Amino acid sequence: MIKNLISKNFSPEYIAKEIKTLDMTAQVNQLINHLHTQPAFANAQSRRATIMNISNPHTGTLVLHCTNIGNISIRTLTSDNALSPLYSVPGHSILFALDQPFEVQRYVRHEHQLEKLDSVIIDQQHPLIVDGSRTLFDYAPAERETARLAGRINLLDRSADISVFDRLSLQKIAWLPHDESAARFLVSLELLETVRDPGGSRVAEELVYHYHPAVAWKALQLLYQADPQKALSYVPLLKKLKNPRLDNLLSPLEKAA
Repeated sequence: MIKNLISKNFSPEYIAKEIKTLDMTAQVNQLINHLHTQPAFANAQSRRATIMNISNPHTGTLVLHCTNIGNISIRTLTSDNALSPLYSVPGHSILFALDQPFEVQRYVRHEHQLEKLDSVIIDQQHPLIVDGSRTLFDYAPAERETARLAGRINLLDRSADISVFDRLSLQKIAWLPHDESAARFLVSLELLETVRDPGGSRVAEELVYHYHPAVAWKALQLLYQADPQKALSYVPLLKKLKNPRLDNLLSPLEKAA
């Protein structure tokens, strides 16, 4: 069954090869039917909460199965994505077709912008592997009278970030943490900063050791407000993360140190 493909650390190439041998429409239908047998769907309240947790109305995406390795999702292809930003997908994605082929536009990722690459048609015998660290993909708009679904297996890379690009200029406009724990720590640090909690610097001094660059940087900023000299002493620690964006942010502090 398709969910076995994310039960172990299989390579993207192996997963793509297996997809070619499976009836992916039948496999996805099995996952959908399995959802209805879950305890979380037993009553209306928990069912609504579960649906909210596994669906994204903004993108038309529904997560059907997930493990600590990755997830399997389907997405409705629409005709009205022309104004939405472009988002990178951390990790490796394996895109697969269900009953109908679909098209994606590929872009080469650079540090601050995208470069248009090519368009690819995905059908049942031609799944597509996308390395999110190098390539961004965008679903081509579907015709209004045609309802289509696209399938995707995402092999997670929680240490990577989600980059957001303007669709017209292809310039990078935002940087979002992919790791859920990183997002929670960021919110906590921002809250401590907003309320000016006197214990905020102690929390920041612990979180400056966090592996995610966004959390470590925010912690350093909060610590700098309380004790600039102590904050500067942590700059070499953050440099060890070897993150180009973080290195740019640290450059002025390095000179000050």
